[in-house]
Amino acid sequence: MLYWIAFVILYLPLIILYPTKIIHKERFDRKKKYVVASNHYSNADSLIYNVKFTKKFRYVSKKELFKTKFTAWVMRTIGAIPVDRGNISPSAYKEILSVLKNNGQLFIYPEGTRNKIEDGEMQQAKEGLILFASKGEAEILPMLIYRKPKIFRKNYIIVGEPFFVQGENPKKLTKEEVEENLKAYSEKMEALRAELKTVVERKKKKNKK
Repeated sequence: MLYWIAFVILYLPLIILYPTKIIHKERFDRKKKYVVASNHYSNADSLIYNVKFTKKFRYVSKKELFKTKFTAWVMRTIGAIPVDRGNISPSAYKEILSVLKNNGQLFIYPEGTRNKIEDGEMQQAKEGLILFASKGEAEILPMLIYRKPKIFRKNYIIVGEPFFVQGENPKKLTKEEVEENLKAYSEKMEALRAELKTVVERKKKKNKK
């Protein structure tokens, strides 16, 4: 309840401050369970995704953001799950899988940290993305945000086609299969970036006429 009260209060200011257009929003099915996997530029990313999709995603977040009682309360209120990036605890792993087993939508930034290069290529995705989708029997839904959000600057989010991990036994992947699926995800993100760049360039040309 507290989350949705805050959502209503912040919705309009965030829409105005961070104007963001979604490309292929129809690919996002609110009723399906996903591991949503996006590139990551700033702390504003999560707020923008929540507002633009009017959805309370469950985010996998680094435990450092939960250091104080207040920040831990805030993070928990917005649906974040604290994770030690170097060693996921059994309790965190259980909570993550419970989201998917209950047909929820888990949001993860598979790079593991913010990308400090504006409009740069993604860093290597971590294997947790594939393992969560595998164990939770969920589709991976790639999303890509065009550039670092800045106040009043037009931005874009593009939604990719969802896909299941591939392997002889999708619930118990080999190391090689995990790497192959990570490569497939990276290729899909590269294709999304290329498509989005084309869309943005076309819009710029149109506006100049």
